[in-house]
Amino acid sequence: MLRANAATIHQLGRRHGLHCFALSAEPGELVATLDPDRSYFDVTSFETDLSSMLGALVEVVPRGPGVEVEEAEPLSDLRGAA
Repeated sequence: MLRANAATIHQLGRRHGLHCFALSAEPGELVATLDPDRSYFDVTSFETDLSSMLGALVEVVPRGPGVEVEEAEPLSDLRGAA
Protein backbone atom coordinates (compact mmCIF):
# COMPACT_ATOMS: atom_id res chain seq x y z
CA MET A 1 0.00 0.00 0.00
CA LEU A 2 2.78 2.47 0.87
CA ARG A 3 4.77 1.67 -2.27
CA ALA A 4 1.67 2.21 -4.43
CA ASN A 5 1.15 5.66 -2.86
CA ALA A 6 4.76 6.85 -3.05
CA ALA A 7 4.00 10.03 -5.01
CA THR A 8 1.30 11.05 -2.51
CA ILE A 9 3.62 10.31 0.42
CA HIS A 10 6.40 12.45 -1.03
CA GLN A 11 4.04 15.33 -1.85
CA LEU A 12 2.42 15.31 1.58
CA GLY A 13 5.81 14.87 3.22
CA ARG A 14 7.14 18.05 1.64
CA ARG A 15 4.30 20.00 3.25
CA HIS A 16 5.23 18.59 6.66
CA GLY A 17 9.01 18.89 6.34
CA LEU A 18 9.68 15.20 5.71
CA HIS A 19 11.73 13.73 2.88
CA CYS A 20 13.99 10.79 1.88
CA PHE A 21 11.38 8.17 2.71
CA ALA A 22 12.16 4.49 3.07
CA LEU A 23 10.03 1.49 3.92
CA SER A 24 10.80 0.04 7.32
CA ALA A 25 11.12 -3.67 8.00
CA GLU A 26 7.96 -3.23 10.10
CA PRO A 27 4.67 -3.22 8.13
CA GLY A 28 2.93 0.17 7.95
CA GLU A 29 6.04 2.02 9.06
CA LEU A 30 8.01 4.62 7.12
CA VAL A 31 11.44 6.03 7.86
CA ALA A 32 12.01 9.66 6.90
CA THR A 33 14.36 12.57 7.32
CA LEU A 34 12.84 15.54 9.16
CA ASP A 35 13.90 19.05 8.16
CA PRO A 36 15.95 20.69 10.94
CA ASP A 37 13.42 23.50 11.45
CA ARG A 38 10.55 21.05 12.03
CA SER A 39 9.42 19.10 15.11
CA TYR A 40 7.70 15.89 16.09
CA PHE A 41 4.42 17.80 15.82
CA ASP A 42 5.03 17.83 12.05
CA VAL A 43 5.65 14.07 12.11
CA THR A 44 2.42 13.33 13.97
CA SER A 45 0.47 15.69 11.72
CA PHE A 46 1.86 13.88 8.67
CA GLU A 47 0.97 10.49 10.18
CA THR A 48 -2.59 11.64 10.86
CA ASP A 49 -3.07 13.13 7.39
CA LEU A 50 -1.58 10.14 5.56
CA SER A 51 -3.43 7.58 7.68
CA SER A 52 -6.71 9.37 6.92
CA MET A 53 -5.96 9.48 3.21
CA LEU A 54 -5.01 5.79 3.03
CA GLY A 55 -7.58 4.48 5.50
CA ALA A 56 -4.88 2.63 7.44
CA LEU A 57 -2.54 3.45 10.31
CA VAL A 58 0.87 4.67 9.16
CA GLU A 59 3.73 5.33 11.55
CA VAL A 60 6.82 7.41 10.76
CA VAL A 61 10.21 6.99 12.37
CA PRO A 62 12.38 10.06 11.83
CA ARG A 63 16.07 9.37 11.27
CA GLY A 64 18.37 10.83 13.87
CA PRO A 65 20.80 10.22 16.69
CA GLY A 66 19.77 7.35 18.92
CA VAL A 67 17.15 6.07 16.47
CA GLU A 68 17.67 2.53 15.32
CA VAL A 69 15.32 1.25 12.67
CA GLU A 70 15.86 -1.25 9.91
CA GLU A 71 15.20 0.29 6.50
CA ALA A 72 13.99 -2.30 3.99
CA GLU A 73 14.14 -0.17 0.82
CA PRO A 74 13.97 3.45 -0.34
CA LEU A 75 10.51 4.70 -1.25
CA SER A 76 11.05 6.30 -4.62
CA ASP A 77 8.91 9.17 -5.85
CA LEU A 78 7.99 7.75 -9.24
CA ARG A 79 6.59 10.96 -10.71
CA GLY A 80 7.98 11.49 -14.16
CA ALA A 81 9.35 7.98 -14.44
CA ALA A 82 9.14 6.49 -17.90
